[in-house]
Amino acid sequence: MNKKSFLSKFQNILSVKFLNPFFKRLDDKIAKLNLPISSRLKNSKLMAGSLILLIIVIIVLMNSFSSSASNVPTFRVKKDNFLVSITESGEIRAKNATSIVTPRVRGNIKIVYLVPEGTYVHAGDTVVKFDPTEAITSLKDSEAKLEIAQSDKAKLMADQKSQLTSLESALKEAELSFELSKLNLEQMKFEAEIKQRQAKLEHEKNQLSLLKAKQDLESQKIIQKSELSKTDIQVQQAKSDLEKAKRDLEALTLTTPKEGLVVYETNWSTGRKVMIGDTPWPGMPVVSLPDLSSMQSMTYVNEVDVSRVHKGQKVLVKLDAFQDSTFTGIISSVASLGRTKDRNSTIKVFEIEVDLQSQSSILKPGMTTSNKIIIDQIPNVVYVPQECVFDKGGKKIVYLKNGSGFDEQNIETGEKSENYVVVTKGIKTNDVVALMDPNVKLDEFDSQGDQSKSVNYPSSVK
Repeated sequence: MNKKSFLSKFQNILSVKFLNPFFKRLDDKIAKLNLPISSRLKNSKLMAGSLILLIIVIIVLMNSFSSSASNVPTFRVKKDNFLVSITESGEIRAKNATSIVTPRVRGNIKIVYLVPEGTYVHAGDTVVKFDPTEAITSLKDSEAKLEIAQSDKAKLMADQKSQLTSLESALKEAELSFELSKLNLEQMKFEAEIKQRQAKLEHEKNQLSLLKAKQDLESQKIIQKSELSKTDIQVQQAKSDLEKAKRDLEALTLTTPKEGLVVYETNWSTGRKVMIGDTPWPGMPVVSLPDLSSMQSMTYVNEVDVSRVHKGQKVLVKLDAFQDSTFTGIISSVASLGRTKDRNSTIKVFEIEVDLQSQSSILKPGMTTSNKIIIDQIPNVVYVPQECVFDKGGKKIVYLKNGSGFDEQNIETGEKSENYVVVTKGIKTNDVVALMDPNVKLDEFDSQGDQSKSVNYPSSVK
C-alpha cells in the first residue's frame, strides 16, 4: 500500500468511526442545553474546528515520518562474484630506459638547466647543466698548484746543480792536493826522516780529504735524486688534479648517448621530480630516455597489505587522464625492502612493478594511474557496501527494509574489499538494506547533503 492510499483510507476511517458519531453526539448535547440556535451553531463549529485541526496535525506528522523513512538511501542485495582487491595510485614508466645520472664530482652541485620534459632529443644533445662555479674555482686552484709545483722543481734543480758544482770543485781540489802530496812524498826520500814523516802525514791527510770529497759528492747525488723524485710526484699530482678538475667541469654538462623522449626522474630527497635548483647526490638518476615499446605501472603498497601481494597477480590499471581506458597488468616484481613513503612520513611502503599486457599510443611516461590489484575472487556470494553494516551490542547488524520501515537484522560477515563486505548469514538476494541508520534524525540526515535513494550494483565487480 502506498502513502497516498494509506492516508486516504485513514481519513475515511476517521470520518466514519470518529467524526460522524462525534458530531452527532455533539449536536445532541448542545440541543439539551436549550441555547439559542446561533449560539448552538457557534459552539458546534468551534469544537469541530478544534478537532479537525488536531486530526490535520496527526496526518502531517505521519506524513513527515513516512517521508523521512522514504528518504533513507538503500542497496538491493545481489549475489555475484566478489573481488577482494587493493587499489593504489601509481605512475606509468617504461620497463626499459637509459638513465642519465649525476656526475661523481667533488663538492655540491646544483642544477641550472634542464631540457623541457617530453622533448625528443638526439645523441649528443645537452639535457642537463650544473652550476660550474665551484668546479671553475677548483680548476683555477689546480692550475695554481701545478705552477707552484713546477716552480719548486725548477728551483730545486737549480739549487742541486749549484751544490753539485761546489762538491765537484771540492773534489778536484782534493784530487790535486792528493797528487801534490804524493809527488812531495817521492821527493822526500832523500830528506831527513822527520821531513819524510811530515810529508807522509800530509799525503794521508790529502788522501782522506779526497775520499771525503768523493763520498760527499755521491751522497749529495743520492739526496738530490730523492728530492727531485719527491718534487716530480708533487708535479704529477698537481697535473692529475688539474686534469680531474677539467673533467669535472666538463662532466657538469650531461648529454644524451642516444635519441629518445626526455623524462624527469624522481628526486627522493624532495619527493617530486627533479627541477632546476635541486642539488642531487652523485650517481642519482636525473633524466631517463624510456623505451616506449614496453610500458609498466609502478605503484606502492602499504606494509600492512604487502603480505597479500605477490608476483603473477592480475592488476586492472586505469589512467587518470583517460578514465574510459583500462589495461590489464601482471605484477612482475615486489620489493623485498620497504622505505618511508616520503620524508615527513613514518609509513613504510613497498614498490610494486606491474607489466602492462597491451600497449597503446596514449600511454606516456609519468601519467598517473589507479591500480586495482586483484587479491582473490570468491564466486557466487552475497555482499553489501560496508556502509550498510553497523556494530550494535557487539553484534553486526543491517537495517532490513520491511514495508515502510526498517528492521534490525543480525548478520555474519566474511571477506572484505575496499568498499564491500561479504555477508555469509542473515540476508538474501533481493533484500533491501539501508545505507545509513534510518533512526537518525531528519535534520542530521539533511545535513549530510543530497543522497541518492538507492545504490546500484557496482559494475566494476560484475
